[in-house]
Amino acid sequence: MNQRKITFIGGGSAKFIRELAVDLFSYPHLQDSHIALMDINRERVERTERLLKKIIHELKIPATVSSTTDQRQAIAGANHIIITFMIGGFEYYHSDVAIPARYGVCQTVGDTAGPGGVFRTVRTTPVLRKIAADVLELAPEAWVLNYANPMAMNILALQRSGLKRIVGLCHSIQHLYHNFAHWLDLPAEEIHYTAGGINHINFYLTVTHQGQNLYPRLLAQKDRILKEFPSEITRFELLEYLGHIPAEGAGHQTEYYPWFRKDEAGIRRSCAETFWGYNIDSQMFKDRAIEIDAQIAGTKPISYSRSMEYGAQIVQAIEGGEPQSFYGNVPNCGLIENLPYDSITEVPCVADKNGIVAGRVGKIPTQLAAVMQPHIALHDLAVTGTFQKDRRLIYQAVQADPLTSTILTLPKIKEMVDEMFATNKEFVSDWK
Repeated sequence: MNQRKITFIGGGSAKFIRELAVDLFSYPHLQDSHIALMDINRERVERTERLLKKIIHELKIPATVSSTTDQRQAIAGANHIIITFMIGGFEYYHSDVAIPARYGVCQTVGDTAGPGGVFRTVRTTPVLRKIAADVLELAPEAWVLNYANPMAMNILALQRSGLKRIVGLCHSIQHLYHNFAHWLDLPAEEIHYTAGGINHINFYLTVTHQGQNLYPRLLAQKDRILKEFPSEITRFELLEYLGHIPAEGAGHQTEYYPWFRKDEAGIRRSCAETFWGYNIDSQMFKDRAIEIDAQIAGTKPISYSRSMEYGAQIVQAIEGGEPQSFYGNVPNCGLIENLPYDSITEVPCVADKNGIVAGRVGKIPTQLAAVMQPHIALHDLAVTGTFQKDRRLIYQAVQADPLTSTILTLPKIKEMVDEMFATNKEFVSDWK
């Protein structure tokens, strides 16, 4: 019997892969797996390989690991392929935020929608198309799990490239309901919820404790909660005016709508500074590199506690373990009936030995669908633009962004996008 092969594309992401590997190896029936690491940066992927070899040695399990810069070699024969990269790295992460900020479009993260999300798609879609082609040729039965942003556009690109066994994984929904428990002094395990929408603009449709709707209680405690957590003002305003709280953090939420970041006063009020995501992620990257080197050297212990990430839970379920419920990003196909059929939605799913099945949510509140629709149009325009290498569609994608269209005129949007194209010239040299 062939050894199970789990491939990581973006294998230089040492800390994230460390956590997923620890999770994978916590399941006895996965402890004889082969982990194949692929990254374009040989030094970083070899560091991850050394770390995983140390983990395997400490656990005394029969797993094996290899690293390569050859994507086809990593994909060939894989049972599961996990995507964990950021195309362009921190240099382009910075420019995705810095250029729009000079025009007054002040993103907190810029990895999901808006100008930053669109240009991350410009860089990422060609790579995903090549991955899809290699999977279809070399590992057609593999399940592809994507962790990379912009999540919805990446899954849309993979789907349009011919892949069907795909799911996008984000950790917001299974994490953020713990805030409700903390705010209301309730046991988190006693809170029940349902959610639905699109990635990062996904709302808790129901939140209950012992059968009671928690939203009225949260609103009644709003002033007390905001006094302690002032940055939550955005999510509480969305609860008050849209009737539901989004499952993504408050800082991220400010950049998805036309209401919160129109001027400096609004930005200060939202407690979500421009470059917030970049500053946190770039510092975390440096800290993680130091931590990983210490763990490889043996001067810092490796934690073997299982994380809350879905990836390993899904793999173990497909490989014959316990069925796993989770929220995943998948082609809509009627799962949320008042969002476009061909959009990418984030809905409840179940993984088991037969694969992954997405659950039907039905109709979501119209006011929630309304704030998602511009982003779905942006997803379509941006991914189509990258497939066709058509600059005009990229202009139109950015025009569709609610924050950008609130702040800039059409000529100014074109000027900003032209500057972003110039900065990303190595990725668009053959575009129209």
